[in-house]
Amino acid sequence: MERKRFLAVVMTVMMVISMIPSMVFAAAPSGELGGKLKIKGLAAVGVVVSADYAKVTPEEVTDEDFTFSWSRQTGEKELTQVGTEKTYTITQDDLGCRLVLDLTPVDGSGLTGILTAKTLEVAATEEEAKAVEQEAEDTQQTETADGTENAQLEETADGTEEAQLEETADNAEGSQDSENQDVDRTEDVQQNAGNEQEDDSQNTKGQPEETTEGTDDSQMKIYTEDQLQVDENGNVQTDGSEKDQKTYEAIATVEDSEDQICDFGTVKSDLEDVEAQYVQITNTGNENLNFQEISPEHFMVQDITEPLSAGESVSVWIQPREGLEPGEYDDMITYRTEEGIEVSFEAKIAVEGEDDSSDDEDLKPSDEPSAEPTETPDDSEAPSAGDNADASLEAQSLEVNTGSLNFSDIEENYTQANETLSVTVTNTGDGTVTLKIPKSDYFEVMNEDGSEAVSGIQIAKGDSLMFMVQPKTGLTKGDYSDTLIFESEEDSEVAAQVTAEVSVKEAEQEQITAVQADPESFSYDDLKEGYDTPEATTITLTNTGNTTVSLMQPYAEYFDIGELSASVLEPGDSAAFTAVPVNGLKVGNYLDSIQIAQTSSEGQEDVLTTIKASATVSEVKKIYKLSVTPEELNFGKAKEGYSEAPEAQKVTVTNEGNTNVTLNAPSGKNFKIGKLSATELAPGESCTFKIRPKEGLKAGSYTESVVIDNKQQISAEVKVQFTVKAARKAKIADPTDNKITGISSDGYTTQSKITFTAVGAGMDNESPGKGDVRYVPYNWKVINTNSWSSAPYTAAFGITKAGTYTLTVTFDRQKYNGSEWKNTGEQDTKQVNFSITQAQTVTATPTPQPNGASAKTAVKTGDTTNITPFVIILAIAAGCIVGVVVYKRRKK
Repeated sequence: MERKRFLAVVMTVMMVISMIPSMVFAAAPSGELGGKLKIKGLAAVGVVVSADYAKVTPEEVTDEDFTFSWSRQTGEKELTQVGTEKTYTITQDDLGCRLVLDLTPVDGSGLTGILTAKTLEVAATEEEAKAVEQEAEDTQQTETADGTENAQLEETADGTEEAQLEETADNAEGSQDSENQDVDRTEDVQQNAGNEQEDDSQNTKGQPEETTEGTDDSQMKIYTEDQLQVDENGNVQTDGSEKDQKTYEAIATVEDSEDQICDFGTVKSDLEDVEAQYVQITNTGNENLNFQEISPEHFMVQDITEPLSAGESVSVWIQPREGLEPGEYDDMITYRTEEGIEVSFEAKIAVEGEDDSSDDEDLKPSDEPSAEPTETPDDSEAPSAGDNADASLEAQSLEVNTGSLNFSDIEENYTQANETLSVTVTNTGDGTVTLKIPKSDYFEVMNEDGSEAVSGIQIAKGDSLMFMVQPKTGLTKGDYSDTLIFESEEDSEVAAQVTAEVSVKEAEQEQITAVQADPESFSYDDLKEGYDTPEATTITLTNTGNTTVSLMQPYAEYFDIGELSASVLEPGDSAAFTAVPVNGLKVGNYLDSIQIAQTSSEGQEDVLTTIKASATVSEVKKIYKLSVTPEELNFGKAKEGYSEAPEAQKVTVTNEGNTNVTLNAPSGKNFKIGKLSATELAPGESCTFKIRPKEGLKAGSYTESVVIDNKQQISAEVKVQFTVKAARKAKIADPTDNKITGISSDGYTTQSKITFTAVGAGMDNESPGKGDVRYVPYNWKVINTNSWSSAPYTAAFGITKAGTYTLTVTFDRQKYNGSEWKNTGEQDTKQVNFSITQAQTVTATPTPQPNGASAKTAVKTGDTTNITPFVIILAIAAGCIVGVVVYKRRKK
């Protein structure tokens, strides 16, 4: 190769190498994840939501840099994975839950950390989701003017650091973006490597309990999962979970009243007919309210006797008290609680007095002039002859033609009075009288033609009217008397009265002697020869007549008759006796007539009623039948190698036939059978024996039928069952399975957050048995020792000093005692090494621009590679080019 060509090749290679940083190293983002992860879309059923990492740092990350995990949160920490794509379609199963999105870098991407976002609770429709979103915005307690809350880790000028938590609440974008609350499962921590004198209280605030071993604990700050407290809106609380404050509040609402006033209006002095009104008391606080009794002066109210729970309401009535004097009442009714709360509403009523004026004032003659002047009415206002409104008492008078009306006696249960008497009323005054007809509970007052007499009839001066009077229908036995007063409607003192009297006598009754039997007949149709005495039949005798009867003791040929419970029966009284077939009746049909009789006054026997009784006795066939109780026996389960067989159980054998039987002794293969308590059984008799499994049976299921037979070729059997289970082997976890996960072999920088998880062997044993062994993470140590109290056994930390470190995790060995896990005192440790390198810092110095022009900001690529070696190579290449050119010119 010529020298010129060789130099050309060398220069070309050098130029290519100098361009590598711009073509390769500027393309791949790397470092710790930060910024803001959002979920785009409304949290409603049917909506497609997606991951939005436009505000995630480093910049220019793409879908290929991450794995996505969508989970449904059904409790405080209960998550169920539902998707692994960038987008997710919300289903009906998600209704009422919150969706959680985890964004995790793929292996080899150069990114570390995890970002998490969470939606509001999923609503049924988009409209409901928008309403929930708006409510969440309105209830945020502290918001800055641009809608964000910042809590950052800031480094002060003197080298100290103030740890603050950052959370940004972005407003919804358009009508499609729901406001998502971001919850980062890990805490980013930066610690100044040169700050060796940081206050201990700052270093330990919010951390798990540490055991200091004399090392420099200012190099790291530990954050565990239980330090992050997130409220229901996704806001992170740095000072622990906030407890709800107790509030005691209540309101009163009056039905159908916008002014909250119970207005009873204006009423007369009689308050009995005033209807009650109702008021609703609602507990608007978050604690129960206990109301005290109240007693307002002018109103009666219903007390609230039961505690009123938060959000509940109760309706109480209110009513004016009886006996209120005329006047207006306007009271404030106040309910008070034991918690110091008062609930009030207004109650009003106006009570009118009775009219004291009278149109019928007594007018008395007087020689003295009236206190007030009188006006002489003109002729047009003078009263007519028939108008007696201003007539004097002397001008009105009534008389009747008789003072008494005596009716003949009436027999009880009459349908219509058979006698009508008359009374004549005469106007003996000077003017017309408007007559008021008397009212009576016992007598009817009618006009002369028999029609109903009504008030308002006018009788002119000197005229008379005749009225007909008769007793009302339906009067019962007794004497009745009433004063009938015919009075003037103009003046009640102008009246005439007549007394009406009548007697209702008891009706004479016919002598009736009658006795009713219940039942009137009975029979025994299913008796078998040699029968036992059956249940007796009870016959009831009732005196349905109207005279007293004296019964004779009944008797029968084929039935035993019991004694009468009573022999003398008044009308309506009852007596009873029993009847049952006599013992020993042979096969055949038997009929009896049981006579119920009394002795008459002449000494003769009068039969009052007859009861038919029959019995049928049939031949008995021999029946052989056995039964066992119980029919099945289950001796449960036992482990193989059991020391004692289950306790024996008893079986009862019963002869249900009608003939004696002789039993044979039963036997079994895998079960021991005891002796029969009896082998000869008469009808209805029983015997017993016992059964239990044999000892030493191997693992398996044993089922048999134990048969009890007899010489009569009938049998009964009982099914028995017993199960022997193979002995369980304890699960012993291997300590070599204890491990530490999450530590990267590529190492970390002084700006990295290191997260790891300790996994104990046997921790997945969800159904432990006695003797099982597992290992549980106890504590971990890098520089300091930190303990876990419960799962999850995860921790995060950062180290600001470069070097090589060892993470050590100690595991406790635990053994299950049958009810709980107990430490055995033994431990196992696992270690993993990792390295920390110093993070590179790039400082840019701005170049002043002429005429005050602002310099354009260069595009950030996220590449921190030192380009100095490449600049040197580029300079060498340029020098080679210049040398070649000079060489060629000189040679020419």
